[in-house]
Amino acid sequence: MPEIDVVGCTTAGELSNQGFTEGSISALSIAADDFEAAPYLMKEINQKVIFAKDDILHAASTIGLTPDSDDGFILTLIDSSQAAEEKILSLLRNNFPKLDIVGGSAADEDFKETLVSVNGETMENAAAIVFIKTSHEMLFYKENIYTPTDIQLEVTSANIKDRLVLELNGKPAAEEYARILGIDMDYLRENFRDVFFANPLGRTFGEDIWITAPTSIVDDKAIAFASLILPGTRVKLLKPIDAIAEARKTVETIKQKLPNCKGVILFNCLLRYLQFKKDNQTDIIAQEYAKLGPICGFNTHGEQLQRHHMNQTLTLVAFGD
Repeated sequence: MPEIDVVGCTTAGELSNQGFTEGSISALSIAADDFEAAPYLMKEINQKVIFAKDDILHAASTIGLTPDSDDGFILTLIDSSQAAEEKILSLLRNNFPKLDIVGGSAADEDFKETLVSVNGETMENAAAIVFIKTSHEMLFYKENIYTPTDIQLEVTSANIKDRLVLELNGKPAAEEYARILGIDMDYLRENFRDVFFANPLGRTFGEDIWITAPTSIVDDKAIAFASLILPGTRVKLLKPIDAIAEARKTVETIKQKLPNCKGVILFNCLLRYLQFKKDNQTDIIAQEYAKLGPICGFNTHGEQLQRHHMNQTLTLVAFGD
């Protein structure tokens, strides 16, 4: 029997054909003649991502992937506590510009410990990078349950390293955010989790939205985000839309574009899951995704697709013939 690679991470709840569950294991095995995988455990991602170039090139080469390859993809499982997702995606995209990238950030229901694992070696401050070579048809997709409003903000000052927005529209970020929502600072301070949860910001590219979740108020002026926003970026305030309708749209799109779907790996933001629970929608939404066949996924602390790291999103890869 050939050696089997096993890759995983901690989660904030799981998703399978049995629905959304907590305290369980969601796993998917892939057996196909035309499907080779090469996992790599990237360590000390808080400071050594830039030095991993030779390692990722070597890992990919073991299954015949090179910087010019387009017959495969890269799956990422990244410790969310190190704010290193953007650096890792940049490294991967710069060295493998033709390979699709999809994944999620390792999560934890209690925000205490996030771990990734490759073939039994399990640790924090690390990322599991899996290079996959295949000629099977695949579809990469993201689902948003928010849509832009007409309110636009410009990030006029930011601390990139710590993912802090210091100023919006030239004013202290927290004050300006409260102003556009029509609430005062006292209310925002006391209810920031609920307010942030319902009012994320999004970077828009045409009709495409990449959601960035505010997480906390820092020094009573700045706002910390769960993904990077660069100075000069224009973002829009987002509002929620019908989550069940969007799940159905996702399923319809995949069935249309990949009619012989054999299975799906899904990376679902924890904040989405909490919203589904609050609205009593977990069962029906999980049932929609299960219409695609075998599904496997987990609730994340961030989602990746191509060169983007985002929040409050679902990203996925669906496998065809």
